[in-house]
Amino acid sequence: MKKLKKFWLRRSIATRLTTLMALMLVLVCALWTWFAWTKAANEVSNNAYYRAANNYENIMAVLEDKQYDFAHIPYPNTPEYYRLKSDLYEVYADSPYSIRYFTNNETVVVNSAWCVKGLLHYDEPVGYEEGIVVDIGDFSVDEIQSFYDYLETQDVTHDLPLWNPLLTVYGVLDDTVSPHLFYPNRMETQDGQQVWRASRPVTEQDTCRFYYQDSRPGSDYKQHLDAMRWVQARQRGVSTLELEDLAHHNFAANTWANRYLVIQYTYVYDYYDDISEYFRSFPMMVFLLCVFLLYLFNKGVRHAVVYPLYDTTRQAQHVAHLEFDQFHPDTARGDEIGDLNRALADMAGDLHRRWDSERDLEDRRQQFVAAASHDLKTPLALIGGYAEAIAQDISPAENARYLAAIEQETGRMNSLVREMLDYTRLDRTAELEHRTTIDLSALVHSLVDEYAPLFEHRRLTVDIASGVRIRGDETLLRRAFGCLLENAAKYSPENGRVAVTLRKSGGPPFSVENDCDPIPESELPRLFEMFYRGDKARDRAGGHGLGLAITQKILTLHGLTCHAENTKTGVRFYVTSR
Repeated sequence: MKKLKKFWLRRSIATRLTTLMALMLVLVCALWTWFAWTKAANEVSNNAYYRAANNYENIMAVLEDKQYDFAHIPYPNTPEYYRLKSDLYEVYADSPYSIRYFTNNETVVVNSAWCVKGLLHYDEPVGYEEGIVVDIGDFSVDEIQSFYDYLETQDVTHDLPLWNPLLTVYGVLDDTVSPHLFYPNRMETQDGQQVWRASRPVTEQDTCRFYYQDSRPGSDYKQHLDAMRWVQARQRGVSTLELEDLAHHNFAANTWANRYLVIQYTYVYDYYDDISEYFRSFPMMVFLLCVFLLYLFNKGVRHAVVYPLYDTTRQAQHVAHLEFDQFHPDTARGDEIGDLNRALADMAGDLHRRWDSERDLEDRRQQFVAAASHDLKTPLALIGGYAEAIAQDISPAENARYLAAIEQETGRMNSLVREMLDYTRLDRTAELEHRTTIDLSALVHSLVDEYAPLFEHRRLTVDIASGVRIRGDETLLRRAFGCLLENAAKYSPENGRVAVTLRKSGGPPFSVENDCDPIPESELPRLFEMFYRGDKARDRAGGHGLGLAITQKILTLHGLTCHAENTKTGVRFYVTSR
């Protein structure tokens, strides 16, 4: 079972669905065939009973046409009796039947004709052109079967009847018709070894010899014998229940009776040949139709499912290889494959953003390393040079100056490393851990008082609205707003104007403006990048270029952002909500 399941799962979707469709078609065809066969069998059976009834109607039509009065029905073995049989010989009844009537407390039976054709034999040649029809319908079924068994052992030809068996019959000859009709009491071979007798005695008033002329009977004559057996058994009064083994599907049988007359009539038919008329071209047509439907189904599955899945697979491979410019999924479909493509597009978009973010982060890391290396290279070179000079045992005054320079550069390096660590820590922070409600008005007031010495030679104006509150980390906010105040003090000239504003509404909540030379417009967006320092700023203050980047990161964590713009007299930094 596991091997079969493994084999099954290795097949393509189209193959599996087509196989299931084929099984369904086989089941549907089997059910349809069963229903159709049942209906056809009923129609064949009904048609057979209709034909049997038609035989009965033909019999009655002849009796009425010949004006037979059943109150004065002919006695057996009389000329009137044989005339009745001759009249019934003309009835178009292609299956055995029998007529039974009663006269003078005697039962008379007239069986349907069972004809054996031949050519009369004369002692002197007369041309052998006179034909004869021997009616052996009054023979029992066993006698008729024995006669045909005998014919099976003989050479029988239709073209050369003189070479056929020569038979002798004893009974009554009706030579008023052509070919002559003979009603035998017995029939025997030329050598007298085989004799066949009628079930009811017939007066042997005539004798004829004839060459058997018919072809050998076909296989369907046995069905006629079965029908005759049924008729003869019913003549003997055998019940229908006892005849169920005979009344099979190869013939239909029925009985009609009135006060004087009983007719058992049948209709022999070839059940399989008749029913095959309904299905003669059925197998081939169904087979071709099923093959055509399976072909269309396979094509439909491939176009509706397989090919779109192949295309989705190719698109997924583009995503797997990070080929986002070649990724074009079919998101317009409204089915499950469309849902899959939309999910794949969402995944690709998220992956693309993350990939761009990672590349951006990697670029920033490289810039960070390059800038840090650049900023650390100069102090290290100075420290190395001062240390080398001290190692040469110069004068005590020079040693003291070099040691002071080494201490200064070491302090600058410590400050740079702390800022880099702070920025790195903030860059990894997704949200604030210690968030409280802060009185921003009080915080800015305290920062202005704290940085008052820096504004000693500046014209400071402060406009701080009361009651401005914000949720956040107080330590980080002090550092961010303090950096803005410190930069304003650093880059404004002596006696320059510095304006600090905090509003509840009507503009940016917080802004710091100072007099200075304008910053080129192209550099304004880059002021918040790591290690970025404009030439003028570097000449003026020599900062590390991390202060504003750290400030922007802190404000971002609080849902704020900082912008810079040139004014008529200087530069203004302002903070707004994101």
